[in-house]
Amino acid sequence: MSDAREPAAPRSSRRSALRTAALGAGVVAAGSLLRPISAFAQTEEETDMRDFLVEAVGRSQIAVLAYNLAADTDGTQPPLRPTLTKLRDQDQAHANAFRQALDSLGFDPPEPPDSAEDSGVFDDVAGLDDEAASAFDDSLAELAKIEKLEDYLAYLAALEDEQITYLKDNAAGLDSEDLPTTAAEIIGSLSQHLVVLGEAQGEDPLKLLLAADAAAAKQT
Repeated sequence: MSDAREPAAPRSSRRSALRTAALGAGVVAAGSLLRPISAFAQTEEETDMRDFLVEAVGRSQIAVLAYNLAADTDGTQPPLRPTLTKLRDQDQAHANAFRQALDSLGFDPPEPPDSAEDSGVFDDVAGLDDEAASAFDDSLAELAKIEKLEDYLAYLAALEDEQITYLKDNAAGLDSEDLPTTAAEIIGSLSQHLVVLGEAQGEDPLKLLLAADAAAAKQT
């Protein structure tokens, strides 16, 4: 796979594209902020942004697959099933926004895994280093072994927590005026996912809410 389908976007388009990631948190409509891509030499900033977005897409797409499997497993009853579906849709919105940002910059996003056995989907993806690709393969292998609902819930909680950590650790260092705000919005959304998943596992919802609020406050 080539590193880029077409020349990368100028910085103003890059900022606009990154605003689209806020779609997952319900902040803006992605299409309204995209601008046409014009010719511009690929820079280190664009490459860094691509690498960040590619890994963010992969993390979100694994979560989407896990929510699908959890919702369909035996023992998942209403009202939990539609709740898991809603959380899945929100993670898919995050993934779609990251993918659209990549596309608007002229880069190829990774394909989503078709199943937990689809271990080769993250091989040779431009912008995804070997360590991250191997970690994604390991995560899918772990997912493939899960059979019980409680194990899906624990897996999903760990996955969402890892997404939060990834955004906290990597978004701030990138050259974008909008990414810190976008990342904070998505972190807030994922923190609410942790509240729901924790409550489904029998944890104290008040403590979970306080923890989510504290995590969100660190991003403001």
